[in-house]
Amino acid sequence: MTATTTETPAAPRAEPPPRGGFLRSPTAKFVFIALLSLLLIVPQLMVYALKDERAGRRDEVVATIARDWAGPQRLFGPVLLVPYTVATSAGTRDGLPYTATVETRTAVILPERFALAGDLAAETRRLSLYEVPVYGATATLTAHFGPVGPEHFPGDVRGVDRARAVLSIGISDLGGIETADLAVAGTSASLESGVGVAGGAVGLHAALPAGLLDATTAGGFDVTLALRLKGSGGFQVAPVGRTSEVKLASNWPHPGFSGGTLPSERALRPDGFEATWRVPQLARNVPQTWTAETEGYDRFDGETVGVDLAAPLDLYALVDRALKYGLMFVGAVFGIVFVLEILSPRRIHIVQYALVGLVLVFFYVLLLAFAEQIGFGPAYAVASLATGGVVTAFVGMQLGGLVRTAVAAGAFGALFGLLYAILRLEDVALMAGAVTGFVLLTVVLFATRRVDWSGTAPAGT
Repeated sequence: MTATTTETPAAPRAEPPPRGGFLRSPTAKFVFIALLSLLLIVPQLMVYALKDERAGRRDEVVATIARDWAGPQRLFGPVLLVPYTVATSAGTRDGLPYTATVETRTAVILPERFALAGDLAAETRRLSLYEVPVYGATATLTAHFGPVGPEHFPGDVRGVDRARAVLSIGISDLGGIETADLAVAGTSASLESGVGVAGGAVGLHAALPAGLLDATTAGGFDVTLALRLKGSGGFQVAPVGRTSEVKLASNWPHPGFSGGTLPSERALRPDGFEATWRVPQLARNVPQTWTAETEGYDRFDGETVGVDLAAPLDLYALVDRALKYGLMFVGAVFGIVFVLEILSPRRIHIVQYALVGLVLVFFYVLLLAFAEQIGFGPAYAVASLATGGVVTAFVGMQLGGLVRTAVAAGAFGALFGLLYAILRLEDVALMAGAVTGFVLLTVVLFATRRVDWSGTAPAGT
């Protein structure tokens, strides 16, 4: 007798549970890393504040040197100041004319022709960590004044006091004057402190030779001023003539031309520069004569021409620009590490990402600290080698494999090099940043096309 057996149907094989749910998926980690990148803005802002504090310290040093040497020099003049009296109200009383008030005013008369030829012998002065460009200037100013006539005195003029007329020269920092020799109509004239009129301007003035305005009514007169003075930072000249020509030369190779008009001619050389400005009266918003009681010498604010002795490299400006790329920079490093991680069987904890982010923040601290000592370029090399080396070593040890380590080193090196290029090549910074971002996104897109972003695929698939 044969026994019959009944086969029990096999139970369906259970699917393996997900690998850990959404919170352990690549998508969740991507979100956490993005939030971490935003949180790291806070320590970057602290570095930004440190940069501002150091830049403020630099400005204090510049002010100290300017106080001890001389500050930026601004020359105005020579101009002619002529007192006159004018009736401010008049009428008739009992059929007879009368003047109620007579007051004294001062006419400011600008020259017909003005020229300045100057040479700035520049050098640097060092205090603490900082170097400041200073200069010793030699300048010759020449001016020709036309006849002084009724057109220079508006209003109901009752008298012109030509005997009390003076020449006025504005010089912003009198402490920088070494010598000043004035000749009026071929005669040496004595200079005194003060511009010769109320109004807050700083400078010198000189009385005219007796009878000069009366004797030269037909032809006017010439003025020559030879100056030797010190200054720092910049040198500005007011084009006071109906026609003005300013020529400046210097041994400083990094001029920053500034003021209301750029040079008509300029020549830049490794050992200095030469520049010439030609400014007609029509090119400036200042008349040839006005009354000192209503307008001051500040009418030429924004109308001067000149040069700033710019530092060849403002390290604080470069650190500032580097910090502005901070979010993109940290995000790019995180992106490189994240892609290497998801293509590896090993994992990096989010806390370790935070530590990597703090290392990247210290890149800016190292950059700022070393730049003050050895300059921006060498400091950038030190900071990038230090932080890039640490992050590369960590990625290699955490994820394993020489290939991943080499890829990380190459990617970080390219990223640091690109950031340096963006900082130094301001004109193409936007294009370089845009192309870099596009290339990085393209690489990530294709490198992660097989990644299970949901984290729910069965093990082994």
